[in-house]
Amino acid sequence: MAKKTTVAAVVASTFSAPVEYKSYRDFGYSVAGKSDAVRADGAWALDNIKGFPDDIESEAKSELYEGFRQRYAERNPEVEYAVIDGNYLPVSQLSPDAKVMERLNIGVIHAFSYTQQAFGALKETDLQKYELLKDIRTKASKYCFNCLADLKAAARKVQKQRNPESTTRAATDAFNVAAAKMLSKMKERVKSAAARGDVSADAKALDAAIIAFKVKYETATGYTVAE
Repeated sequence: MAKKTTVAAVVASTFSAPVEYKSYRDFGYSVAGKSDAVRADGAWALDNIKGFPDDIESEAKSELYEGFRQRYAERNPEVEYAVIDGNYLPVSQLSPDAKVMERLNIGVIHAFSYTQQAFGALKETDLQKYELLKDIRTKASKYCFNCLADLKAAARKVQKQRNPESTTRAATDAFNVAAAKMLSKMKERVKSAAARGDVSADAKALDAAIIAFKVKYETATGYTVAE
């Protein structure tokens, strides 16, 4: 007979508060429920996100990341800083009688309100603020990446359940087909990059380069790169 043991203060995740479970059985039931929920999310992603989990359109991925960041922001509230002589000091660490002329709340929303170019410019104009935002952006981005990886893993498990006999890897695309897919992704990426304010993202120049590539490739090989 299994020994009855009290599982005390089990930490559900890095960011959440400790959770109390009466027994390993109680804990196992909770884990199974969460596993079912994750697989249900994987199934939803398969049925509703085009190309998931292998090829995700930039717009869909962008919205997913917005949701991931929203959750991260809830678990990592913004901090109020006092700006004193160009230094950013947490207000909570200052003495009650400290004279503060400028205050600024810094968190996930503020950190991601900058375009990549504007954020990079801070390194030259306000290094301390740049370092604060960089830490937030790095940690939030890692969190989002892991969330997407977990969702992809869940979706692949659902794929295997739905097609248990499909265990062999799909045949590799012919180069001209793979090239067409790559060019399509490049067009999506240049749009999202331009939206972020990336001055190097020139959609017209990319279109011209793609046309030139297609013409030369088809002339040399006889194969069409059709998107």
